[in-house]
Amino acid sequence: MSITIPYDGSISREPSPSPPPPKANTKNLPTKILSNFLIGLIMIPVAITAFIFILTSLGFTFFFAFYWFLQRNYRHRLRRHRRHEYSDGLSPRCVKRLPQFKYCEPSSEYGGDDCVVCIDGFRQGQWCRKLPRCGHVFHRKCVDLWLIKVSTCPICRDRVYRFEEGRRWRPQGEIF
Repeated sequence: MSITIPYDGSISREPSPSPPPPKANTKNLPTKILSNFLIGLIMIPVAITAFIFILTSLGFTFFFAFYWFLQRNYRHRLRRHRRHEYSDGLSPRCVKRLPQFKYCEPSSEYGGDDCVVCIDGFRQGQWCRKLPRCGHVFHRKCVDLWLIKVSTCPICRDRVYRFEEGRRWRPQGEIF
């Protein structure tokens, strides 16, 4: 039902005619079937190609993200290893091989009057150790505890021993 508004402003209701039933178009039916078949035949490879492209893109994205993650972790571990390269301590056997002496009197060869590990002065008759590479002097008890934890000098961070390829750890500097 439709409502028509004439120019004079009055509203009238009159029933609208029903549309005619659709006619069966039998002439173009084989053409439509053929065109739909050809469209499907073309669209299937296009859809498969698009799907493969999307999967390949996702695969490359995940591969490079995983590769970046591994490289980042490797660089992080490498940096951390370099930072703490010599943080492992020495064995007590290696520490005992370091030169030791009894402190006699203040001298410039000892490098000062205080042990920097315990911040206490050297006294007459105390056992001290002199590190072979850098020459710094410490109380024997203080530096022994330090070197068991960390294999570097407490003052200059120089390695006490160096590793030579194919050999054991051996002292650098003075020969014992």
